[in-house]
Amino acid sequence: MKPLILTFAALALLIWGWKEYFREIPHLEQAGVLKNFKVDTRREFSGHFTVAAERFYTPQSSVLFRASAWVGEFNDLAYLSNVDVLLAQGELADPQRLKQVSFDQHSRCYEFQLQPNSSLNAEAVRADSINISAIAPNAQIAKQLRRLKAGQRVELQGQYVDVLQLKTQKHFVTGMSIPQPRPQCAIVQIKFIQVLS
Repeated sequence: MKPLILTFAALALLIWGWKEYFREIPHLEQAGVLKNFKVDTRREFSGHFTVAAERFYTPQSSVLFRASAWVGEFNDLAYLSNVDVLLAQGELADPQRLKQVSFDQHSRCYEFQLQPNSSLNAEAVRADSINISAIAPNAQIAKQLRRLKAGQRVELQGQYVDVLQLKTQKHFVTGMSIPQPRPQCAIVQIKFIQVLS
């Protein structure tokens, strides 16, 4: 029984190490990325935020090397941006208030439920939260994105962008779920990250 427990512990440690240090985040300086995607700037994005959550995505297409930006049909946003960061600001940035909300990141956006007896309302949560599908312009920003943790206070600067997949001429849009689009979900190219606490 003890060897089995040690085996599972070693496996868990390997998975944690891969997730923590070896998960590849694509960036715009990698070969093949800008050859397959057109990224157009819309407007500036900046502010001080609390990281509420982070989620990694893999391409949906069935290819042999799913995480590789050089293999497959390049028809998934995850080849350009495979990490979403859920950010809180305003009164939602207070750790005690943030605990009053349960977030579920999925489909490159999020949904939430307020805890019973929460002092927040749904409109306040929507106003003070944003889920960004983050694009890294270079390896340094990709490394910083990978190291973000829930609860950190960060300063971010970048641009909201439109992304076009060149082969299919498909525009990627996040937050387009029924019954209506959710403007609190966006694709953002991050140019600067500073961890404040």
